[in-house]
Amino acid sequence: MKLLRFPMLVIKDVLKNMDPIDLINLSLMSKKMGHLIPLADTHRFRVDLEHFLIISINEKQYNIQLPKNVSSQVTVMITIDNAWPAREWLHIHWNKKWTELLVHILRVFKCPLTTVNSKSMPNGKLIEAMLILSAEQCEIKKMYIHQDLQKKKSVRNIIENLNITERLIITRLIEVAEWERSLEQSLEESQVNGGMRRVVNWIRFVFLKIELIVMN
Repeated sequence: MKLLRFPMLVIKDVLKNMDPIDLINLSLMSKKMGHLIPLADTHRFRVDLEHFLIISINEKQYNIQLPKNVSSQVTVMITIDNAWPAREWLHIHWNKKWTELLVHILRVFKCPLTTVNSKSMPNGKLIEAMLILSAEQCEIKKMYIHQDLQKKKSVRNIIENLNITERLIITRLIEVAEWERSLEQSLEESQVNGGMRRVVNWIRFVFLKIELIVMN
């Protein structure tokens, strides 16, 4: 490849001016090129796993789809400040599972997975991701997982083997019936007490994300 013939400083300059998707496609051309990708200062990228695999840099997000079936390419949608519809569509030339693409990106960019958020992910895809992240011992800074899913023994065993370096946050959703009972009780008590303090505290509780486990 002609790029490799240039001095290292020139190569670094070229790589730093490429977007994350160009860098991923470039990394697939050869092992040698893959080793050079961190010269683009890829530590500045934020990588999150939600309904998409999202690579963020400044105000721009590269939303990589998580396809169910293997094909010759993976679609990427570019947004600005998380505003939809997408401004641009790109593709990554990848013919393996999306979980393997996730690991490839973390390895080539030499950066951690900033967050894993189960809220907008199907349970099947979340478990699929956790299995490979556990096997490869990829660093995860923060992970949000719903309480009901965490109760499953098989999922707990996977979580215990993950390389979570900052926090594992267990979230809880309130049931509708419980919501109605609590609201009714709060309104009654607020009238008796002549204030709305309990209602405000109850509303805060509904939207609370309970941090059950903090890992340093």
